[in-house]
Amino acid sequence: MSSGGNVEKAWFQSADTGAWFDCQYNPVNVKFNKPVTWKEHDDQGQEGSLEFQKSSPATMEIELTFDTTHNGADVRTAWVNKLLKLTNPEVAPPCGEAGELEKKRPHKVWFTWRTFELLGVIEAINATYTMFSSSGKALRANVTVKMKEWKAEDYDDGTGSGGFDSAVVTLAQISAGETITAVALANDSTWRGIAEANDIDDPLSIEAGDVLAIPSS
Repeated sequence: MSSGGNVEKAWFQSADTGAWFDCQYNPVNVKFNKPVTWKEHDDQGQEGSLEFQKSSPATMEIELTFDTTHNGADVRTAWVNKLLKLTNPEVAPPCGEAGELEKKRPHKVWFTWRTFELLGVIEAINATYTMFSSSGKALRANVTVKMKEWKAEDYDDGTGSGGFDSAVVTLAQISAGETITAVALANDSTWRGIAEANDIDDPLSIEAGDVLAIPSS
């Protein structure tokens, strides 16, 4: 990433720890499914009618490709394991019954790609390895990531924010000597907006290498 520049690639971020990584290549496609359950009434001798039951969290499938033929690295450790780590049950809920029982869960995950954004959990990761080195090392993988919304969203008609069609999210990496004000000017934002979006109390506390989310203007 260039200093103060926008991240155009798709990326995943743990909503629990803030750890993130961008994908090697943008998705082949993104499939979105929103289940809405209706019950059909059994009205004998009358025209059938429907009764709304519930609006369930949406699901999304993202098809990704990873390739390490350029350097010979194992594509599993270089890329696929970054996704698999987000499924590890290593997050302790801060409250509720699960927290009281010290029952850990996998990460809540943000997926963002341009105007596509979803906060959810990873339900499944399916990897197909299609190329190997002479020693048997995996060099190329086609990966499908299936996610489910953390909670059902109320979608808008484009006049506000909401779920899958929310505003573009960008990231900026701080270089040595760069200030939050300089990042704001480079991204048509304000230092206060960036500070609030990243829970920064002291703007002078940022350091080289920090990655900041840039709120949309």
